[in-house]
Amino acid sequence: MLNKKFIVLLVCLFVVMTGYGVLLPVLPFFIERLVTSAGNGNTDISFHFSILTAIYPFALVFTAPFWGKVSDRTGPRALIILGLGGYALMQIMIAFSTNLAMLYTARILGSLLSSFLVPVVNAYISDITTKEKRTRAIAWAGTAASAGVITGPGISGLLINNNLHFKWQSGHWMIDRFSVPFLALAILGVITLVASLFVLKRTKRVPATARRKLTFQIFPKGKWKSMGELLILSLTIQFAITLFESVFILYGKDVRNYSASFIGIGLLVCGLVMAILQPVIAKWGPLIFQNIKKQILYGFLIAGAVLMLFVVDQDTWYLITSIGLFGLGTSLVIPNLITLISLQENRSSGWALGMQSSFSGIGQIVGPLFGTAIYTLNNNAPFYVAGGLLVLVAFIQFNKNKILKK
Repeated sequence: MLNKKFIVLLVCLFVVMTGYGVLLPVLPFFIERLVTSAGNGNTDISFHFSILTAIYPFALVFTAPFWGKVSDRTGPRALIILGLGGYALMQIMIAFSTNLAMLYTARILGSLLSSFLVPVVNAYISDITTKEKRTRAIAWAGTAASAGVITGPGISGLLINNNLHFKWQSGHWMIDRFSVPFLALAILGVITLVASLFVLKRTKRVPATARRKLTFQIFPKGKWKSMGELLILSLTIQFAITLFESVFILYGKDVRNYSASFIGIGLLVCGLVMAILQPVIAKWGPLIFQNIKKQILYGFLIAGAVLMLFVVDQDTWYLITSIGLFGLGTSLVIPNLITLISLQENRSSGWALGMQSSFSGIGQIVGPLFGTAIYTLNNNAPFYVAGGLLVLVAFIQFNKNKILKK
């Protein structure tokens, strides 16, 4: 499985998600630098931070199914090249931004040209793997993505705080220490693009007679019956993950008086568990549950129960253990769910995984908004509501599919 193509695809996922990890800790300071230099000291930095971070999932929701269709027609290689080029361009534009308009332009344009990379890369992986090996391959893809998110903040901190920083300005262009991480990401993106050009080859395209039947209709007639349930599950698990991550930061700060570094450690534990366990579960999980639907639903049950019990005890080790168990539950769900979706649509895996990313993007948008909204009413409510939802979904699915009787 670990051939050159597969390694380059994993590197693509790692690089793209590293960009997400780098952006979050740097962006508030970057916005502050822009508004201060423009003399707009009263600008609401948190407002612009929330909008700028939401642009990517919004782009994912509306563009992933379309680009997935394009991938099915032309093959995923060309789109991977386009996405990496858009990714590198976005990083360069951010690095040289001197006002909010330039920053918004960079995020919007870059997100439109690169947000589809993850589903398209997963579609390429589906094309080059057999059904038997696909779950393990998708699990390694999830590990690469999680590793990028985990590594990103460390890279940004290192590049911002070293002694090699400089400031250069000419007309409307300027770079300083906050630009350095984005320039590094641009270089990394270009290197990955070149590697993709040489290593990735065209996969087999859909036969011309079948390709003519592939329309650009976002959701073709009859597809909801086979795909709808899996897409809703994708939305639900992503909703719970992003709700937890966003509310945990507020909860740790306001309720438990944790330091920023400890909160970061908590999120790091969750990311590490997901990165490590996804390939482990993909390899050894079938020894316990041969039915991957059963793995998915037990994952929902574990993650939901942990969230509902998360606020029961104030002990630090209890909290860290709970976060780890939540990571275990989500690791049982995500790679298996993506595999099932890809297997549902063998001839149009690009569209299927694009649609999966679109529904996951909806969860990424709604989760933090809903979680922070009910957090203002009650500090514990988001954990109870999200946990209860996951447990409810698990029991509904158990009953509907009668999996427990098998």
